[in-house]
Amino acid sequence: MSIYSTILVPTDFSRKSESAIRYACEIALCTGTDILFMNVVEPPYDFPSRMEETIEHQKGENAARLEKLINDLHSVDDFRFIKMKGTVKVGNVGIEILKSVKEGKFGLICVGLGGDQDLKKTLYGSITNKLLLESPIPVFAISKHSSYREPRQLLFATDFRERDLKPAKQARKLARDLGAVLRVVHIMEEEERDLSIEREFAQKLRDAFRNPEFEIEYFKDSSFIDGILHVIGNDKQTVIVTTRYRQSFLEWLVSKSSARTLAQTTAAPLLLFPGNRKKA
Repeated sequence: MSIYSTILVPTDFSRKSESAIRYACEIALCTGTDILFMNVVEPPYDFPSRMEETIEHQKGENAARLEKLINDLHSVDDFRFIKMKGTVKVGNVGIEILKSVKEGKFGLICVGLGGDQDLKKTLYGSITNKLLLESPIPVFAISKHSSYREPRQLLFATDFRERDLKPAKQARKLARDLGAVLRVVHIMEEEERDLSIEREFAQKLRDAFRNPEFEIEYFKDSSFIDGILHVIGNDKQTVIVTTRYRQSFLEWLVSKSSARTLAQTTAAPLLLFPGNRKKA
């Protein structure tokens, strides 16, 4: 599925959805894609005697809020011609979103994350955990603490895996449409290197990009995360791009020892491509 199919934007109308909505609109504006806003009503656990009536009432209220959201966005000159729709589902949020992804024709999920404590909970919990680790399509995740900043560079981290080639091509096209630069980087965490694998992958990447001059950038650091942070520096307009099989990245996100750098990194949007069928 192309990343330029309809963008799915889950929203619970909270602050953490605001930046995700803005990024989704900007991406749609640059790529000509449509947007579907989805809200999921979870049935109450206390089983009130009039549960069906309660759920229907909530669905009606949330549908009206989605309609207002879309009308407000269409009142912005830049967004007025973007095709937007809203839908309200009933059930478990994570399950319903993934179910819709598998049944629909979506190319990208754009979702807002909470703060560091919220992120730790959701990664070990339900919604963000399911999307980041199980989504069959790319997930664009944005911290609620990040206001929109026009992306100037997409930083694609590679381990020279064959499955990085297709995401790299998609990231390159997205970077072009956003008016951004794509940088492909490799963080060296060990001294030992297999230069033959590196050269072979680099050539495949040049062939895929049809650019014989394209070069992978190499950085040595104590860890993948430290390397990424050093490459980003103080740049506030970077999108981190990686694949789901990099387990250490997701493990790092919930590490208690990383509270300080977590705040820095989650301020940069994360575009996560599915790498394989296994859990990352």
